[in-house]
Amino acid sequence: MKILICSISTALGGMERRIEAETKLLTRLGHQVFVATPRFVKLTQWQRDIKTAGGQYIYWQPYKFIERQHLAAPFRWLAQLSIPMLRYYKIELAHIALPWNFVGISLAYVLSAADIPFVMGVHCRFDSKTLPKKSLPFAKQALRSLKGVYTISAPVKDSFVRLYQDLIPAATPIEVIHNGIDTERFQPNADARQALRERLGFAKEDFVLMFCGRLDTIKRPVFALQVFAELVKSHPKSRLLIVGDGPELAALRTQIDALQLQDKVILAGQVANTAPYYQASDGYISTSAEEGFSLTTAEALASGIPAVVPDDEVFNSVYGASTAVQRCNPAAPADWCQALLSVARLDTAARQTLGQAAQKFAKTHLSEEFMNQKLALFYENILAGLVKN
Repeated sequence: MKILICSISTALGGMERRIEAETKLLTRLGHQVFVATPRFVKLTQWQRDIKTAGGQYIYWQPYKFIERQHLAAPFRWLAQLSIPMLRYYKIELAHIALPWNFVGISLAYVLSAADIPFVMGVHCRFDSKTLPKKSLPFAKQALRSLKGVYTISAPVKDSFVRLYQDLIPAATPIEVIHNGIDTERFQPNADARQALRERLGFAKEDFVLMFCGRLDTIKRPVFALQVFAELVKSHPKSRLLIVGDGPELAALRTQIDALQLQDKVILAGQVANTAPYYQASDGYISTSAEEGFSLTTAEALASGIPAVVPDDEVFNSVYGASTAVQRCNPAAPADWCQALLSVARLDTAARQTLGQAAQKFAKTHLSEEFMNQKLALFYENILAGLVKN
């Protein structure tokens, strides 16, 4: 079957990596996969990754008339001018990856107008902002060809149902399928750990705390730095390793200077392979305020690193059963500091035991194999339903 995976992407992040993994799976199952997104920074790199996964990148971006509230007939016709491309590639099923509330609904409208069935993957916990009433009939029309939905965590599912329950066809199946990681790639490696720690100038006794991800206000990297500033007062051998790039980089540099932490913080930038950076670390911190699923926390656990995360419904639903994850009041740096101190002060044997628990949880709950099993069954059920109809 010829399957199109499309989205309204703005950056290379967790959603795009999920699209890449899904492309690889569907190709392995015998389908021909096309991927369509807007142009964004690092798209060229990602296009190569999509090709390696077995997919073909195409540029298909209908006019976003619903998102822009340009509901008059000429704008709808403008969106539908993209249908011939769907016909050209003989698309039989589509997947819309939703990054936020109704961002992608015009894609659904065009697919429905072309009588192409589609599914949705929901990658973010939505807020309460809904569509204006005048656009609801168009949204309902857009979703008439929807055949199934998966979300990446239970709270994301709840937020989707809250906004979409009156718009989607009755009895639409909605499942939770967590993101999965390559646990063979992310695992402890003593040689890689020593080599990178030496290159970065870390001493053997240093407690290295890692933050990884896009340096964006949603991820709250400046808050992570504030937590670290408290930690280092009680544990002077602590070091902060920040991996990633983004609009908050300048603010981070300013705060590092203001807190006089230049000799204790490493800004590694965006790296091609994050695995050695996890392996070189002793603890992981995710301070994100708007996660649908924290992929980097999963990678840290697979690497044998305990994590400290916000005490919110997403992190609780995904990581609440792990003894290697501590959850803290999102607004209280002192709570985070105490949680990190409890890890930093562990002896070698206790830290090793905690690391083994982290690895076990990742392999049994967060592996790529576990995700692919659920995804394969999801698509199998969707395709079986299409044959019946």
